[in-house]
Amino acid sequence: MSNIQLQDLDWGILWQQANNKKSRRRKDSADWDKKAGSFAQRTTHSVYTEKFLELLSPKQDWSVLDVGCGPGTLALPVAARTRQVTAIDFSKNMLKILAKRAAEQGQNNISTHQLSWEDDWARHGIKPHDVAIASRSLAVSDLKKALTLLNSYATKRVCITDRVKYGPKDPDAFAAVGRELADGPDYIYTVNLLYQMGILPTVTYIRLEKTLEYTSFAEAFAGYSWMFRDLRQHEEDRLKKYILSIATITEDGTVSVHRGYVPTWAYISWNPADFAEI
Repeated sequence: MSNIQLQDLDWGILWQQANNKKSRRRKDSADWDKKAGSFAQRTTHSVYTEKFLELLSPKQDWSVLDVGCGPGTLALPVAARTRQVTAIDFSKNMLKILAKRAAEQGQNNISTHQLSWEDDWARHGIKPHDVAIASRSLAVSDLKKALTLLNSYATKRVCITDRVKYGPKDPDAFAAVGRELADGPDYIYTVNLLYQMGILPTVTYIRLEKTLEYTSFAEAFAGYSWMFRDLRQHEEDRLKKYILSIATITEDGTVSVHRGYVPTWAYISWNPADFAEI
């Protein structure tokens, strides 16, 4: 058996190989346009947002670039705490929801741009900001290119989150439905790739709540079915049975789902000016 040295590993290539083994294709802008409304409702209030903001600790004089902003899950609360936010997403419906919410809240320090990771941001007027964030939005075709891009658009800090193992998907739900869950590379590839790029990031973890609260079983089912593409009737029946097996339903119809697998996200941050001598 030949010896494998750390310097022989290319984490960019390893990430590509693992990414190609995913059990489902990457969602495009049309997919997210369709899911914008339900996604916005699901992420309006969450432990994740609270913990991300606590770790980010926004400063009033910051300008922030939010890449993959979605419906404003972070852009809106960050804008309330900073000088200016530039929000980028490739889904026009996500940006419409963000703009509507910003108007309702009287926030006028958010600019939105319908752009993807692959677009030329500079040609569309995007300039470096104090801080660049990419929250749960690293579904890219080239991770090294995306990390390099973020690094070039931040002067003080880059903050991203990446999946720990299965991320938001419940492996027990997949087993109950009868589908394989092979969801590609997680945060450890990202951390090792950053190290190989000469960046020493700080890593901490955002662990979500064990029990999820829903106003109805229909809402609970919708909260789980988003994990799957094109569920067949027998798969829907299996998923409903699984949810019922881990749920408590009160007399008024509210549902508490006590999940065995609790999603965890890695919060990874670094100063773009700090490069290690490796």
